[in-house]
Amino acid sequence: MRGKWSRERAWAWYDARPWIRGYNGLPSNCVNRTALWQEYGHEEVFRELEREFALARETGFNAVRVIVQFECWREEHDAFMRHLEEYMTLAAKYGLGVMLTLGNDCTVPRSRWKPVTFGEQKVDWGYHSGIKTGPHTGDYTEPGYQLLDDPAIEPLYYEMVDELASVYAKDERLQIWDVWNEIGNSNRGMMSVKAMENFFAILRAHDPIQPLTADVWSYSPDKSAIASPEQERAAELSDVITYHGYMNFPSLVVVTEMLQEKYERPLINNEWLNRILHNDVREIYPFFYKEKIGSYPWGLIAGYSQTYEPWGGLYARYMEGDPDIDVTKWQHDLYRFNGLPYDRKEIELMKRFALLDGEREERKKNKQK
Repeated sequence: MRGKWSRERAWAWYDARPWIRGYNGLPSNCVNRTALWQEYGHEEVFRELEREFALARETGFNAVRVIVQFECWREEHDAFMRHLEEYMTLAAKYGLGVMLTLGNDCTVPRSRWKPVTFGEQKVDWGYHSGIKTGPHTGDYTEPGYQLLDDPAIEPLYYEMVDELASVYAKDERLQIWDVWNEIGNSNRGMMSVKAMENFFAILRAHDPIQPLTADVWSYSPDKSAIASPEQERAAELSDVITYHGYMNFPSLVVVTEMLQEKYERPLINNEWLNRILHNDVREIYPFFYKEKIGSYPWGLIAGYSQTYEPWGGLYARYMEGDPDIDVTKWQHDLYRFNGLPYDRKEIELMKRFALLDGEREERKKNKQK
């Protein structure tokens, strides 16, 4: 078993590939991850997935980030594994490297938590993520809950990670293991740290060819530091640094420079794009291109998950009169339900910088000859 990659190995991996230009998001006919991974409706969901992968390639993307659903692995194991393999195959067909996210602290308190049910998934229209009382409402103080908190179920999570690693640790279609999404979010603090450490250890026991990472996502008020010890631990364990940045452009620049100086490792922003908070394509995409920082905006195409709607907490701030909240804009997503651009100029800019990166890579190859 090998440990954490050296800085030299991380940079060698990162510099050997083009600028990572990915995106987050569910197929437009999925309101949640259960709808993506379950057996019910699979053929229709994956027909739409393939259509969107083709649209992503046309936009200039070369990567995609997706989060697994533990309950689908546990209850519909064989179907889940077939669907994950089909996902990998389709992504490769359209030139998209996969960032696979395993753990996730974006959840709701036990009082609002509902067990996963299979079959048709309910849509709450008019609410971000298609859930009226989802994790982004900003109106609760108790910690979020997940099945991982049950000592009898926790070992099953480790079995899932071990199985996924045994299948994909040497598979070049899988580009990055995103071990944990937003550790400590939903008021969880240090609750998931032990499990996150175990996920890292299980993956490293398989000596994966891909780097491991866990996302940092919140920062001190002046953006000069990571906001919490559980996030510091996530970054400490990571081969490459993934971070989230939904703040305005000046704040994002400060956060990026802080992380560059602190860790001296490749940076990948695997969640951004919040127009409501003045986090825009026109400013941020060229910045990521120039710095060669991996980029994954949230949302390719509008759909049942309605991530173009504001987080509930942001809308509450707007109603309270916060002058920095602009709800006249979509929050996330690049295309409308019908596949037309939300903003044509955003798409033109993304395509332009994808072409520029291709030219940059060609110049690099010519210098190496």
